[in-house]
Amino acid sequence: FFYQLIFCNFSHKIVKYFTIKLRYLKTKVPKNNFKDVNSDQMNISLFNIKKSLKLANIAFDDGYTNLKTNCPVCEGEENSSDIYINKTTGQFLCPKCRYGAKFGLIEKFFTTSRSSKTVNELKTYQKLFLTAKEQYQKENDFIFHSYEQEFQVVTSNMTNDIFTYFEFDEKVPKDSLLSLNARYDSVGKRLLFPLTDILGQIVGCKILSKDETGNNFTTETTFPDLLCSGFVIHNNEKITKNSKDKDQMPHKAIIVLNILDILALMSTKINATFICLPYGLKFLPQECLPALDRYDELVLWFNYNTAGWDIARNFAKKLDEKRCNFVRPTNAHPTPYKALISNIDIKGILNKSQPILHKAITTFSSLKQDVLSDLQNIDKVQGVKWKRYPTLNKYLKGHRKGELTILTGPTGCGKTTFMSDYSLDLAIQGVNTLWGSFEIRNTRLASTLLRQFAGKPLLDVPSDENMLEFEHYANAFEMLPIYFMTFHGEQQIKNVMEAIEHATYVHDVNHVIIDNVQFMMGISEEAKHIDRFWKQDAIIAAFRTFATRKNCHVTLVIHPRKEKESDDLTTSSIFGGAKATQEADNVLIIQDKRLTSVRGKKYLQIAKNRYSGDLGIMPLEFDKQSLSYAQKIKKKLESSDQQTKSEMESSQNESDEIKVL
Repeated sequence: FFYQLIFCNFSHKIVKYFTIKLRYLKTKVPKNNFKDVNSDQMNISLFNIKKSLKLANIAFDDGYTNLKTNCPVCEGEENSSDIYINKTTGQFLCPKCRYGAKFGLIEKFFTTSRSSKTVNELKTYQKLFLTAKEQYQKENDFIFHSYEQEFQVVTSNMTNDIFTYFEFDEKVPKDSLLSLNARYDSVGKRLLFPLTDILGQIVGCKILSKDETGNNFTTETTFPDLLCSGFVIHNNEKITKNSKDKDQMPHKAIIVLNILDILALMSTKINATFICLPYGLKFLPQECLPALDRYDELVLWFNYNTAGWDIARNFAKKLDEKRCNFVRPTNAHPTPYKALISNIDIKGILNKSQPILHKAITTFSSLKQDVLSDLQNIDKVQGVKWKRYPTLNKYLKGHRKGELTILTGPTGCGKTTFMSDYSLDLAIQGVNTLWGSFEIRNTRLASTLLRQFAGKPLLDVPSDENMLEFEHYANAFEMLPIYFMTFHGEQQIKNVMEAIEHATYVHDVNHVIIDNVQFMMGISEEAKHIDRFWKQDAIIAAFRTFATRKNCHVTLVIHPRKEKESDDLTTSSIFGGAKATQEADNVLIIQDKRLTSVRGKKYLQIAKNRYSGDLGIMPLEFDKQSLSYAQKIKKKLESSDQQTKSEMESSQNESDEIKVL
């Protein structure tokens, strides 16, 4: 019995150790290419984070977007550093080694209990934590030194040749490339600008090159492709030289999208810091936010079209709207480089930047510039055009942010297949998309999207050649901005909204798809006492509020009521009350008459269009090889038919002329 007690005690300690290790492994952050969205990442509230720090008597600085405190793991070591805890997601970042994870991973270090048992556990955690940091740094460290052989440091003797090749405006200072620590590839004719983080470490780069098509356009490529925490930064020399403290930086920063704009700002004498975003309008990683917390005022100067204006407002919500000013997007207020070459006063445009006014009260004078921008950029206001469905452009004009679209149709008519092809068309054009598929699993959905992307079945016959083809399309598809929620089956609306909020903040999602709403209504014991129509109206209201507040397009798939197969579906056929169709900006109905008529066909009916009011139908012809309803195949056939007809007509005319002669 005595030996059994010893064995049980020893086994308990082993199980406890590996339980701690497994908990750590579960909380370990995935790789950068991870595109699943889980609602657990939003469960840590700012109140609980501050409470944990205060109970442990840990001093912290409350910034605009992050809480800054000493790293409890490497505290007291030579390489100790600060950590930054995001106030919205609870994600912490260690800039020293560029390691990030959830707050729950380091929360156990903020404890006042120092018993022998706790100390041993913390030592185990610390060992695992430091090992993970080293491994993460090895896997994700940007190898900047590999470019040293291809790119040479720009010197004053090289600037004239570089300016001539890239055709920079003569008003751009010659020493601007030296100030930005640029490097030049004389063979490939490329300029490299390092991206630095909050500690001044090089964490990436922007490579500027000329367009190969001969249009004299410059293109920018950012490395790494995702989650870079650095910027191209130029500090005003007058302020940095006169400041006695190294931490004293300009309190104002001007944020632009590309290298040309930052070069144009360097030609002025504006007392501010000039910052170029790593990924432009695509998205703003939360890893970049700690470096921007030091500035009390941010001026967002983006493209003077409606798309740039919308992105600026979304980024302002992430950066804290109270400190953000905007340069209104009009022809009179172009981007800095366009203003430089057009001889428009850059400082005068900057002085006209305005903050966001009160959300509940506005006047026409404050809307005047927005109205002017909409009229001058009508194509941008209409939204992103579909390439696979030109008929939708005819009626809906485009895919716009901030709208709510409802898709319905009979069971088995292909709602999910059509919506996947519909969303893929937009994602290829750069619309960040979040899929919430509760009916089918993500593996099957991703397989459908990949086949629609390739336009043909992949690996239908296993072979090395087909495997290489699969890898080619899979790698290209992986670069698309498509994310998936990991939910399946019945879900609570609260959890779904938390995941969507997280994806909108972290990945800058612009299009959310929910397939379908009925899975959030529930069939539990508690749900049976709630009016289902009221519950669905509450769900619709939540998505409508989210779409307006976050300026994000939401598409909801809703099943219709069970009606006669011979009758056409209408807006009244959508399950639930009238709130769904009242709140929606667009209502799309798939009508399938193949089962009720010999010559019946399937088509998409635009039953509601709040933007332009144009209604109509779009024929749907399904291609089994590509699992697509795209109209491009029909267009090719029509063009070939027209070509043959024109050839026949021309030959007929020639024969008639010969007869006349």
